[in-house]
Amino acid sequence: MDKITHKVRCEQWTAIINECLASGMPKTTWCKANGISDKQFFYWQRILRQEAYQQMESQSSSPVSSALVPDVKEEKNSPPAFVEIRPVTSEIETPTFRPDVIIRSENLTVEIANTASEELLRKIRGLIHV
Repeated sequence: MDKITHKVRCEQWTAIINECLASGMPKTTWCKANGISDKQFFYWQRILRQEAYQQMESQSSSPVSSALVPDVKEEKNSPPAFVEIRPVTSEIETPTFRPDVIIRSENLTVEIANTASEELLRKIRGLIHV
């Protein structure tokens, strides 16, 4: 397959995969409902993920980011990459909860902040039987 054909197919399948993901339906169910071969769907999903990974690897292996070097030109028409995004957590970024009120009952402890809603307080009062 030549580069232009491959690029066009990547763009088409990127759109199809994004539509499937946006639907919230299971992938095989969505494919069946939309008349798309699930084998083709998973084939192209794998191809696009591999290309995204290779692109990510080649970008991370360069010592200087292209954002810092103005002469480096990025491909504007490349399909979006499918990359899992995981939240960054660290002790510094995570605020420590400091309750304003602590209520202890036989085998229940409730810690409440001043920002708790009245509805939440009513529910808590119902649980504690004060």
